Amino acid sequence: MMATLTMKQFEKKIKKWAKDEPSILENALKTAAEIVRGEAVQKHLSGPKMAKGKGSLKNATLARHSGDLAGSINTKVSVTKNKQMAEVGTNIKYAHRHEFGTFGMPKRPFLTSSLEAKRQKILEVILDRLMEGYKKS
Repeated sequence: MMATLTMKQFEKKIKKWAKDEPSILENALKTAAEIVRGEAVQKHLSGPKMAKGKGSLKNATLARHSGDLAGSINTKVSVTKNKQMAEVGTNIKYAHRHEFGTFGMPKRPFLTSSLEAKRQKILEVILDRLMEGYKKS
């Protein structure tokens, strides 16, 4: 049976793991980032465009023209004693217009909605990877 941790206790453990075993934490964060990347590409950037006026923009599928946006989604993980971070992003200049909208275009988030959709799965995977790593070490 796993003990329940407060957020402060969890943060303290993460900092300790980052110091003692950074590769275990890095592996966990890489896996979590890939979950978000995969959700964005598969659910929001790989299908036919959502019909106008149908469904929620939060779950919109952007029309795929060249595939550049889907192909550009990347992950970056950084683990140091003081900072543990996983990033999912793109360097495509027009991506922010879809994510946040513009004056004449509604937002069609593909990264934030992917994170929201997979939040629970991400937390579970991070904990599982950390526990697996510490059992092996």
